[in-house]
Amino acid sequence: MLKVQDTNSLVTREEPTGNSSEAAPQERSVPIASRDVEAVPDQAVYLDSPVLSAVNQIRPFFESGAYGKSDTPLLLRHSALIRMQRLFSRLPTDLDVRPVKGRNGSRFPLRPGGVLFYPFNSLSNLQTVANRSFRHVLTLHGESNKSASMRPASRMYDYVSVAGPLARDRYLDAGIFTASDVDQGRLVMMGDTFVQSMPWIKPTRITDTAPVIFYSPTWEGYGSEADNYSSVVGMRGFMAVLKAARALDLHRVVVKPHPYLGMLRPAMVREFISGIRLLRRSGLQVSVAMRHASLQLKFGCHTQLSRLATIEEDDSAPTAVALALCDISGMEAIFLKQRIRHVVLVRESDVPKGLETIYNRKSIMSHQDPETAVMDYLDCAEDIDAAHRKMVFGWQNPELEGVSASSARRWLIDYVRRDPFWSQAKSI
Repeated sequence: MLKVQDTNSLVTREEPTGNSSEAAPQERSVPIASRDVEAVPDQAVYLDSPVLSAVNQIRPFFESGAYGKSDTPLLLRHSALIRMQRLFSRLPTDLDVRPVKGRNGSRFPLRPGGVLFYPFNSLSNLQTVANRSFRHVLTLHGESNKSASMRPASRMYDYVSVAGPLARDRYLDAGIFTASDVDQGRLVMMGDTFVQSMPWIKPTRITDTAPVIFYSPTWEGYGSEADNYSSVVGMRGFMAVLKAARALDLHRVVVKPHPYLGMLRPAMVREFISGIRLLRRSGLQVSVAMRHASLQLKFGCHTQLSRLATIEEDDSAPTAVALALCDISGMEAIFLKQRIRHVVLVRESDVPKGLETIYNRKSIMSHQDPETAVMDYLDCAEDIDAAHRKMVFGWQNPELEGVSASSARRWLIDYVRRDPFWSQAKSI
């Protein structure tokens, strides 16, 4: 028997037996608490990131109701790096952000038996999930085909929320989860619940007089070049934007960089700036969505680009998008959710397993002519996107399709509290 102890409780977990490939948590013990537990939340979001702007990345989920603004505090691990960044940046005042310390969550303001959501697969999560007073659910903060979206560490959570069949199969193909895990309900398909909405953009309509090309390059990623999915490298994405604009006879371009773009590789900032210059020299009207850009990119653009045009992310007057271009990233699922036509800029070696047929019809690879690829996609965009959407989004319970994000969250909390997977594992 393996025992894990924190300062408030002793919790045991059975070693695997029989056909069970994972340990089954015993009943959670109730920590000793001096305050009224009814005043303590029964759900929370745990965030550990070296970058304070990560709060802005998950804020849309509080806006949508995927996390509750009024009943789901954001527990922000307070490292020395975060404390330093708070000297220059403010936390949102409309979110219940609570700085936390400690290694195993024993001091977290969360009721025993409460549900703790994880939007990032951070290193310190390993310590937090050891506290068996809570139920731990990995939601991540979007749906992406990047390799970082299927880490083996995902096995340490009680339950893992996935958008649909594509994410489920990624875990299975990587050997991280088994068919038994899926059959017994450890992977929970939640559709687009944990896919961000961007209400300041919308699909173009026939009445829109000035639609734009929307370009959203991802960042350089941690690790090796294989983890760098960004089309900013070599200005490949900017050149594709230029050719797509010419093919569609459009003159306005909006560029929204990933919030981390340029943080780790200064060369990415230089190439981004060169790409903006290329588009402007070619006669296009270029605006950049800089609100959540990295400090490095903001500084570089404001100091090296004269008369930089920025765009306000105004939900009350959304920008009509005729065509979006993105990299392999969470932006694909966002565009699918909002039914915005889009193509993916991808290296041949990065085409995700299971999406070969889709990408052959809606991607721009290095050997392809961007104008031809765009026009071929637009000829059948509705059918292609419908097939793509069916692969990306699915629901554990068919009744979840179409419900609000807050209703889906309440369903997920009830599901996790019923504990179907671990209840079955204990009975084996």
